[in-house]
Amino acid sequence: MTDNNISLDKKGRFIPEGEQTAVWLMGGLAQVRVPGQMTRDAFTVVQHTGLRGYTTPQHVHHFEDEVFLVIEGALKLVCDGREQLAEAGDTMIIPRTVPHGFVATSDIKFLTIHSTPREGERPQFDLFLDAEIPHAEALTLPTEEFPFGLDHIVKLGETYGYGFAGPAPTL
Repeated sequence: MTDNNISLDKKGRFIPEGEQTAVWLMGGLAQVRVPGQMTRDAFTVVQHTGLRGYTTPQHVHHFEDEVFLVIEGALKLVCDGREQLAEAGDTMIIPRTVPHGFVATSDIKFLTIHSTPREGERPQFDLFLDAEIPHAEALTLPTEEFPFGLDHIVKLGETYGYGFAGPAPTL
């Protein structure tokens, strides 16, 4: 979130869509539905929307466990060298430090939930998205090529506890 003054009220907080950070990331739309600071840094929820072929390189999260919840469509997830097809309704849990990546095998909508099992650490994915990645001009898929190359994303990821682990999975 770009508003650093937002905090969790003891009775909860409504987060209107207009206040949620959204970026165009590698051909898809990533919306931070629940930023870490809203959960006392326990977890972050990001909604991803993309077309067939939306992908990320294989990478590791050094501090975060990650859960994929497929809402619509299908993803090929590569986790520690093993391929799994996750379809609407499926869930995949990836512990921190395990190399993984995905490619959408159809138009897709899914959630990722990032949590930190170690005290004193916080989810970093929302901070990564809000860093040097241009915010989406609208809650639509990007109409232009992603402005950064993989080298920039890898370097940025290192700042937020992510490591490059290999090329993106293919269809």
